[in-house]
Amino acid sequence: MNINNTIAEDGKIISGQDLKTEAIYSAYLGNDKKAIELAEKYIKSVHDISILSHDSFLEIKDTEGYKRLANAYLPKTNIWLLFFFACGLIGVFLSVVINLRRKGDLVGNILISSFVLFHSLFMIHLCIHLSRNNFSLPHTLYFSTSFSFLYGPLLYFYFKRISEKYRFRWVDALHLIPSVLLFLYLLPIYLLPADGKVHLMFNRNEILYDTLRGIVILKYISLTAYAYFVYKQYRKIMRKKKKPHFQILNWQRNMMILNMFYVFFYIVYGIALLRIVTSNNLFIYPQTFSMSVIILYVGYIAYVQPKVFSKKFLFQETKKDFKYKKSGLTESYSEELKEQLLQLLDQEKVYKQSNISLEKLATRLGTTRHNISQVINEHFGMNFFHLINKYRIAEAVEILKSDYNNNLNIIDVAYDVGFNNKVTFNKAFKAETNMTPSSFLRERDAFGFSS
Repeated sequence: MNINNTIAEDGKIISGQDLKTEAIYSAYLGNDKKAIELAEKYIKSVHDISILSHDSFLEIKDTEGYKRLANAYLPKTNIWLLFFFACGLIGVFLSVVINLRRKGDLVGNILISSFVLFHSLFMIHLCIHLSRNNFSLPHTLYFSTSFSFLYGPLLYFYFKRISEKYRFRWVDALHLIPSVLLFLYLLPIYLLPADGKVHLMFNRNEILYDTLRGIVILKYISLTAYAYFVYKQYRKIMRKKKKPHFQILNWQRNMMILNMFYVFFYIVYGIALLRIVTSNNLFIYPQTFSMSVIILYVGYIAYVQPKVFSKKFLFQETKKDFKYKKSGLTESYSEELKEQLLQLLDQEKVYKQSNISLEKLATRLGTTRHNISQVINEHFGMNFFHLINKYRIAEAVEILKSDYNNNLNIIDVAYDVGFNNKVTFNKAFKAETNMTPSSFLRERDAFGFSS
């Protein structure tokens, strides 16, 4: 700040000190309009707001002009700014905590925590600006603006990740191009010394308005487009036959809705930034509040339902998923092997062979033992021995149902369906029907049920 700066005034060159003196003298005489006009020129040139605290200006503090100037330059705070600032700090903390989960999905957690972090930094930045503390913190100029085009892609790819276990490809980097271009555009401003940034802040409307307007319009487009992509991704999830756990669905639905509210209120916020209306704060606060709700909701879920960030819960992974994680078995080949296996079981009844084994099934199907084991686990939800015994007992039940003359011994039935001894047959029969073969025969004779 140099009070001896020269200022062009009506074609004349006057010093900052002279301009300050004239502004104070005009305020002393009660000429509030001239005093405010001169004071604003002085502040923008010299970057000294102490003039507004001079005794002569306190005499005109109730005028509209003084209130406007004080609102533009003097530090202030209110309960909303304190709330938003606190939410911003919570969000920063939350973005760290989410990534500390050992069993969480690393990719998904990085995406959602970055989404929360950038929102939080924006809120902190906005609070600094609205409280007029930015003049004493010049390096906060456009501090969070480079993130403007990241909110949408982060949430969109988070939805893709947790709903389809999406793996990133090089082409996805195209979504970062707008953010990179914006950062490069703002880089000359970021590289300015503190004095240069202070000058821009005090002359924001005259120098930075066109830049701000362009960024706001482009951000409209980005947020709206990605909100639509998130909605489409959610609809895609809902059309799946196998849907995620209801807690995951609720989490996705609520985040989608909250994001839509945020986009709507940002558009309203942009109306204020573009000076389409004059009551800026009335439109800024709802947008900031919607961001706070998103941050607090993520924090609530992280505390109350932490498993929605768990890799195992998100992707419904079981022990067999880890067992076959490196398997080369494709989905189409798995379906083909399942159909061939069903043909062997239903038509050829290979289970009736007492020496049937996983290796022999694999040989019959022209594949590996590992692949057959995976097919049985994934499509039938059981292991090889359980599947074979299930078919054998089902066959035995049909035989016993039709043997009303009791011509067959139980051991004969056991041998016929593939068992080698009566003990194993009895155990398997009870496991499947909750009764022994003898009990089954007694109930059959008592109630006369048949197939």
